[in-house]
Amino acid sequence: MKVNFQFVPSKLNVKNILHKSIYFMHIPKSGGTTIDHIFLKLFSILKNYHFKRFKYNEENKKNKLIMSDIDFSKKYFISGHLDYDFCNNFNNIYKCSVVRDPFSRVISHYKFMVFKLSTTPEKYTFEMFINEEVKNNRDNLITRHFAGLLNKKRLIEDKDSKIAINNINSFDLIHTLENWNKFLSEILSTFGFPSILYSRFQQHQYNFSYSPRDEDVSLIKKYFYYDFVIYSKILEFKNEFEINKDDKYNKKICVVSPYYKTEDRLYNEEDIKELFKKQNAI
Repeated sequence: MKVNFQFVPSKLNVKNILHKSIYFMHIPKSGGTTIDHIFLKLFSILKNYHFKRFKYNEENKKNKLIMSDIDFSKKYFISGHLDYDFCNNFNNIYKCSVVRDPFSRVISHYKFMVFKLSTTPEKYTFEMFINEEVKNNRDNLITRHFAGLLNKKRLIEDKDSKIAINNINSFDLIHTLENWNKFLSEILSTFGFPSILYSRFQQHQYNFSYSPRDEDVSLIKKYFYYDFVIYSKILEFKNEFEINKDDKYNKKICVVSPYYKTEDRLYNEEDIKELFKKQNAI
């Protein structure tokens, strides 16, 4: 099996190195699982942050992380399918998220569900999937995340869309999935973390084929209308951070992959060459 590794540099000499906790709002099917694994591995090595992943529930939402296992004097990387304001009671926190084109995100989620249910698109149709999403209050899912309306048993309205659009301004960093590597590099550079060599998690080889029909496209436009609205606003964001080949970067590298076993330590370039030789010889 060929593994596609990508190198993401942590640029040196970036101004204003931060010393905050980090809140990553994980929107489903937007590359967040790989983000989680990268920082879980990174902090198991560095020991300077505590990695916490929370499941959304109303009790956590109400208390906003006032829980016995949180020490607010320490630094955390907090992740999960959570609302934008989940960590508002942290006084010093960096909020970030990755947002995917709504059309691609919904199609990806549908294919994943067909795979997860061990069924086929013929038996579990796209319309059935959409009906379940709406029934479970997962329509306009991006908007629900930014508006603080996860699991709210009602349809999204114009006023909710306006709140969500306003709330994106409370984030320190939002990128689209197409700029995923740039998103990661900016966090690494801003906080002075090591560079990353990674391969993606949750990549599935589906044994079925599916192409959206016109009816499927219409359903997405109908039930995820506000997601397209907020996505268009995020596309207007101007970000000056760039990855250039001539930049100086942190030579200490954290290797993260579901396919390669690595020690809980940082590697240099020669170490990585030896690692790949050994792994390929197994």
